[in-house]
Amino acid sequence: MIFQKDYWERNQLGRLRPPTHPVIEEYVISKIEIIKEYIDLAPETTLLDVGCSNGVFTYYWDKICTVTGVDFSEKMLTLNPVTNTLLMDANDLKFADNSFDVVFCHSLLHHVEDIGLVIKEMARVSKRHVVILEPNRNNPLQFLLSYLKKTERKALKFSPSYLKRVSETNGLWVVDSFARGMITPDRMPPFLIPVVRRLNFKQPMGMTNFVIAEIERRKNSDIYDVPQELLNRRYSQH
Repeated sequence: MIFQKDYWERNQLGRLRPPTHPVIEEYVISKIEIIKEYIDLAPETTLLDVGCSNGVFTYYWDKICTVTGVDFSEKMLTLNPVTNTLLMDANDLKFADNSFDVVFCHSLLHHVEDIGLVIKEMARVSKRHVVILEPNRNNPLQFLLSYLKKTERKALKFSPSYLKRVSETNGLWVVDSFARGMITPDRMPPFLIPVVRRLNFKQPMGMTNFVIAEIERRKNSDIYDVPQELLNRRYSQH
């Protein structure tokens, strides 16, 4: 049985804010600009958006690179404005190894039953980069929202340190991990955009956890059995 399947097929999802909503636009573009500080993105860059939902990120990725979106909810895919989307379970991505330059997910892992399996699948189909965004339980408002909503309660474990640890445990080389920003995309009123824009910096209680990871470094450490400490020193010099 797919975890939370019924929840993501309910009719009320039609009331979700679309990708073009001003708060969603501010939320997404600010995140993408941060990601671009770590990863070069071009029109020919292939990117897989796992758990693409109603296109909150897919819509903007499609303007930057060659994007494919996958989600297990038919309802969510009908709301996604990007045409290159597929019905697919994140536990079993129907792509060959090393199919995409970047594999991305946003607010997905706290909705899946086997977090490790999903991360491993994302790593398997990525040539180089994996980017994970999740709510930060260390933010008091985010903690309260996650506690009050049953379908969000798994987010209560997602501190920055937990997300980094579970990423590394399941095969990712974490280049950077941090919490940042103060936007709640589904609830914040638009008039607060100028205020929260000033709070878009790294901070322990930032609303969103980031993990920026690479695949090749992890593969190199596995193949050559190089101690992790030596690899860390090696890459810190470049």
